Amino acid sequence: MTGSTPTFATVKEQDAYYKSLAPTFQYKNEPVETRDRKVLLVRNETPFNAEPTLPRLIEHQVTPIPRFFKRNHGPIPQLNSAEYTLTVRVVDGPTKVWTLHELQTQFPQYEVMAALQCAGNRRDGLNEVKPVKGVIWGPGTISNAVWSGVRLRDVLLASGEGRFSEKSGARYATWHVDFQAYGLCQEAPCYGSSVPVATVLDPAQDVLLALGMNGETLPADHGYPCRVVVPGVIGARSVKWLKQITVQPEESSIFFQKRDYKILPPEANAQNLGQFWDKLSALQTMNVQSVICYPTADTWIPPGPCTIAGYAISGGGVRIDRVDVSVDNGKTWKLAVLERLLSSIDARANPALRDLPTTKHWAWTRWTYTVKSVPADAVLVCRAWDANGNTQPENPVWNYRGVMNNSWFRVDLSNRPSSRL
Repeated sequence: MTGSTPTFATVKEQDAYYKSLAPTFQYKNEPVETRDRKVLLVRNETPFNAEPTLPRLIEHQVTPIPRFFKRNHGPIPQLNSAEYTLTVRVVDGPTKVWTLHELQTQFPQYEVMAALQCAGNRRDGLNEVKPVKGVIWGPGTISNAVWSGVRLRDVLLASGEGRFSEKSGARYATWHVDFQAYGLCQEAPCYGSSVPVATVLDPAQDVLLALGMNGETLPADHGYPCRVVVPGVIGARSVKWLKQITVQPEESSIFFQKRDYKILPPEANAQNLGQFWDKLSALQTMNVQSVICYPTADTWIPPGPCTIAGYAISGGGVRIDRVDVSVDNGKTWKLAVLERLLSSIDARANPALRDLPTTKHWAWTRWTYTVKSVPADAVLVCRAWDANGNTQPENPVWNYRGVMNNSWFRVDLSNRPSSRL
């Protein structure tokens, strides 16, 4: 298990404790050359947190690495591929240490297209309702990539000495897979998280130990040399710079599992939040989401037809069924045109993998809707529906941590620029 997490009754106590650790942090070796500030909106310098501008975000089905959102909780650890090791431990069984070379050569290699989305995506909308705690993200903390590496399932099977086989695996059905990262962290001794064993052992869930991204070596900002990617789940569970994996009876005891990434009730605030953490479940599956990426509120729109564009996604690999678009603040709606990827089978870059029995939809769905002209007082709105009939609420559901905001997305164009100047 990861190290124990200090318990705090208030946010003030928590902030004071981790502020005392700040002098130990070193940001001298950050990969600044790979951070393109021309396309990124920097929300925090140390640790570096940034999201792309919305029009740039939506230009590509597979997000170019420079435009992929950056989410960090501390300095980027300096890891050497030749010396890198990943420890896999089973609480009642063996411990196995894998080198990067062994991960690259001793297991089948897979590619999966999957979007990662921060649970705090669109936190700014909740902050407008009432102040929240956390990085004030806009709607750009989601990106779509082709991840390459090995199935975590295969590594667990090779590490567990038969414990996770179909014959003997029932004992572990309710256990958890705990992830611990290399490096220092702002809020805890290290970054960590966990997901259920059942998620990892199901081959249809496509949980990867990712070693590459978009055909390149995994970049430092995104977890080099090895990270876990858990498709369809909030990005907090896809731990970067992976150091240790522990299969254990309970979920992770780390701060980010026990004291963060939960939807707090409306009465929770900075003074009383400590009483709620243990009563609530840690977030896993993403909710249904859609966002208008073009035009933005400050876009000059020339006379004539205008193509509204955005993204939509749902959690658990559930397909986006439709996106509704309104130009009159939700009074009337029209169907958007979806850019369809039929399933993760179609999203895989390796044709040899197309016979796998999966119908999961891990990638985002880009969509467009063209209007003949944009009314002067237009308020654009979008809402998505997934194949299970889930949709987005009309209004934000406020919570103190500002997570999982998926209300209708609005763009008020009534005060947009009247010219290019």
